[in-house]
Amino acid sequence: MAVRVTLFFLLCFFYVAYFAKMLLLKKQGIAGDLLGKGDKPAKAARAEMILRVITYLGAAIQYVSVFFTGLSWSIATPFPLRVTGLVLAAAGVVFFLFSVTAMQNNWRAGFDEKQETTLVTTGIYKLSRNPTFLGFDLLYIGCSLAVANIFMIVFAVAAAVAFHIQVLGEEAFLAQKFGQGYARCTVPK
Repeated sequence: MAVRVTLFFLLCFFYVAYFAKMLLLKKQGIAGDLLGKGDKPAKAARAEMILRVITYLGAAIQYVSVFFTGLSWSIATPFPLRVTGLVLAAAGVVFFLFSVTAMQNNWRAGFDEKQETTLVTTGIYKLSRNPTFLGFDLLYIGCSLAVANIFMIVFAVAAAVAFHIQVLGEEAFLAQKFGQGYARCTVPK
């Protein structure tokens, strides 16, 4: 029970932070949700729409899984594995919070080739080019361990693949938009 309650609060904290960031950007006249929208190649727009569906369905499955653990699609997991899942989910929340804080008004879900943004190389972005996606991945993997079920695992794998495809698209966008500035910050030191 304690694992489910803790996971519920972690999920709430994560998604409230996500939507609060979107609202803060919107209040400043910034479109934060660009998934499948804006000026981008059709292939990227399709990939972003798939990502949108996976993340929204994934969030719904995460919440349902917290409350309905005794169903036939649930997988019994040992307590240490469930606690490991909580630790990973908590790490995902931390990575996400550090990343959207460091990005300030430059953070977006998705990209638009015409968007006004600056390259962020401070904070957690000194260590990772994709801490937001790392946060999402850790959250999904952590949930899959904490309240394991078939749907959670399938969506965690689908999300990891979709996030990777999105990372590749965003890296191409950043390389085009910022050129050598982006190349310099992505070279291992």
